[in-house]
Amino acid sequence: MNLYIKVGSITNAQRAKSVLNKNSVKAVIQRLENPVPGDGCGYVIRTEDNEHHIKALLERNGIRILGTERR
Repeated sequence: MNLYIKVGSITNAQRAKSVLNKNSVKAVIQRLENPVPGDGCGYVIRTEDNEHHIKALLERNGIRILGTERR
């Protein structure tokens, strides 16, 4: 099951991917197909790792998370 982490912009998506990769977490940037208001520019980070670990890494590095979803 994949974890999708919504971030507000392509810049934050790139920063998030970099932080996760440096911490041995495989992450992929994807564009949301149908972003809704509040999704920013509509970018997500897809990963399979532990949600709490991922959120802690991103927040520690100043990356704002708009939401998460498991699919």
